[in-house]
Amino acid sequence: MIRIQLTDIEAQRLEQAFRQATDRKLLDRLQIVRLAHRDRRHKDIASDLGITPRTVRRWLNAYLGHGLDGLRPRKAKGNAPAIRARMADEIRRWVIGGPAEQGLDRANWTHAEWADHLLKVRGIFASRSAMQRFCRKAGIRPYRPTYRYLRGDPVNQAEAAVELAELREKAEAGELVLLSQDESRFPMVPTLGPTPGVKGHRPVVGTRDCKDLLYAFAVVNVVTASLHCNTMESPARAKQATGKSKTRRMQEAFAAHLRHIARLYPADRHERVALIIDNAPWHRGKPIDEALADHPHLRTGAGI
Repeated sequence: MIRIQLTDIEAQRLEQAFRQATDRKLLDRLQIVRLAHRDRRHKDIASDLGITPRTVRRWLNAYLGHGLDGLRPRKAKGNAPAIRARMADEIRRWVIGGPAEQGLDRANWTHAEWADHLLKVRGIFASRSAMQRFCRKAGIRPYRPTYRYLRGDPVNQAEAAVELAELREKAEAGELVLLSQDESRFPMVPTLGPTPGVKGHRPVVGTRDCKDLLYAFAVVNVVTASLHCNTMESPARAKQATGKSKTRRMQEAFAAHLRHIARLYPADRHERVALIIDNAPWHRGKPIDEALADHPHLRTGAGI
């Protein structure tokens, strides 16, 4: 049986460490030494703390060999991080330069996009959460961006203005149907606005904590001003429920919207229906190509 005989100074240090400890494991290990110092039997100590006598002997030996340091919990080393610390400067340059400098067609980074780009350019695989932890250590944290006014190419703008004017003339002459297309997103939780209140008593409103969204696809006839709209519900966990990304669901909804337009403006009555659209990622893809192939009188983008 391992016996513990502490000097007065050692006993005082042990008691002080026990009073200051907050970790449950450390408290149990200190308690083992305290009880052993009071000549309590190993099996009784184990019974009191809900452990085995072998564990009691282990921590008594640790205390005899290394003192209080032998009792302190130690974190396992674990695997080496996938992203080395030396990558911090390079990733900071990615942040400062922005995705466009890396040849990517997006405005700002996300942790998932960082991880994907790191795999493509450096062959280093890292999960989104690993990238988030690395950025936190490297001092890269979310900031609210500021706006920078982007001026379009005046030459391209002039060419587009001429092309639109020609299309409008043809639409007014009845040679084609000219539609202007866009989408909008509506959160199901309304935006909070200012309301009268008293200092020290902040107004409170109730909410169902609904994260659902409603997307609206609409076209307006440039000549007749007729408006046609379709909607797509996007619940908070739509990706988990459907297994499809937001872009894929938007593509399918836009393709259905195109088919609806084709029914409103059938080919037997309208030889050519031109839609003015922007470069949103859901305006292109396989579902859209199939819808346009089924209704060749519909024209979008450069095809109008």
